[in-house]
Amino acid sequence: MGEIRVALWGFGAMGSGIGRMIAEKEGIVITGVCDTWDRLIGQEVYEYLKLDRKGRQKVVITGDVTEVVRQDLCDIVILATDSFVAAQFDKIMFCLNQGVHVISTAEEMAWPWAQNKELADQIDALAKKRKVAVLGTGINPGFVLDYLILALSGTCEHVNSIKAARINDLAPFGKAVMEEQGVGISVEEFDRRIAEDSLAGHVGFPESMEMIASGMGVKLADIEQTREPIVTHVDRKSAYGEAKKGSLAGIRQQSYGLLANGDVFIHLDHPQQICPEDEGVHTGDYITLHAPGYDMNLSIVPETPGGIGTIAMVVNMIPHVLMAKPGLRSMLDLPVPRAILGNFAKQLERGKQQTFKENDYVVIMQVILPAEKRAPNLPSDTAKTPLVALTKGWLLEGAKVGETVTVRTVCDREVTGTLTNRSLSVTHDYGDYVPELQVVHRQVRELLFGGGK
Repeated sequence: MGEIRVALWGFGAMGSGIGRMIAEKEGIVITGVCDTWDRLIGQEVYEYLKLDRKGRQKVVITGDVTEVVRQDLCDIVILATDSFVAAQFDKIMFCLNQGVHVISTAEEMAWPWAQNKELADQIDALAKKRKVAVLGTGINPGFVLDYLILALSGTCEHVNSIKAARINDLAPFGKAVMEEQGVGISVEEFDRRIAEDSLAGHVGFPESMEMIASGMGVKLADIEQTREPIVTHVDRKSAYGEAKKGSLAGIRQQSYGLLANGDVFIHLDHPQQICPEDEGVHTGDYITLHAPGYDMNLSIVPETPGGIGTIAMVVNMIPHVLMAKPGLRSMLDLPVPRAILGNFAKQLERGKQQTFKENDYVVIMQVILPAEKRAPNLPSDTAKTPLVALTKGWLLEGAKVGETVTVRTVCDREVTGTLTNRSLSVTHDYGDYVPELQVVHRQVRELLFGGGK
């Protein structure tokens, strides 16, 4: 694979940040962007981001997702539009039906089985059918108050209980998060909307709780949550939200994971607000694991940056999702997230499967002409390279990379060749019609299949 091709669905605060990070990386490229905002539609992505295209093709933002999410145009879609599984469900299913992988920034998608098991099962089934993977991730949920806790617990023989807090700044996030957190509303409106259950607050506590519990093999009997208004005593303003003195700067939300005996096994505390430093509140992430005879403490001060953290988590997980087993996946299923400083496409070589089983969809290679039989006037750098054909198909029986195998293609032909671990993604496109090349194509078909189209 020359470059990993990425489509972006949603180009707000997170989507545009993800696009900016991809544009600065090697071995990965933006192939399409879709958004519903009229002000964005028609703009060229690199010009909008004020970035050098570095020779890459122009990408114009469209309002029609069918123009950007297709298997022949992208390998993976980054879905940065909503916070809830139900709101993203149709979008995810559309992407899967196109045969492309998906990473979602929706908080509930970090562990969708917690509150949306039926929808999660449908996503999983279609992803497996289309042989692609789906992942929900971000900074929280997806890392600080779940994945990081689990990683620390790996050094413990036993854990009696867990307490963790994330005091963070909401300023980098977009309009959807500001609305969920009630930024700028009055205390009276907060009370009313809490009573009506129409104010989301932090989305993702049940997902984080269930991820931790599942990862540690613990059964939670109940999950309780509390929400309190964070009232600002000064005017605060961010790019996407504003809180006047006396209104809400955010919400302090706490969650308790209870065991069957009523004991609190997990306590998560999450005061979120815009511009906390305006009132001298310092951000930070704090984790304490109460183990027999000692406590394990971790402090990150200031906080793990929420906006940058979410953007980086999504982009750095792209190669892992492309290599993942088909289906709906969580952070627990994939390799440890890490900053990718080199070529993204080369990361795909690290985890390539060396043994394949019957009915796996694979790429085989056939030598059409050995190097010594190719034309004598080849460039020196390709003179020793044989002419090969690559064919995709389903293995008739299990085998290892390098072995001679037979596959059944989508045309129901049986083709024999050498099993490879090459990417299944499209690795070329079609240029102008070249008569001489069509002659070669016809000769290759005759060598492979005995003629015919």
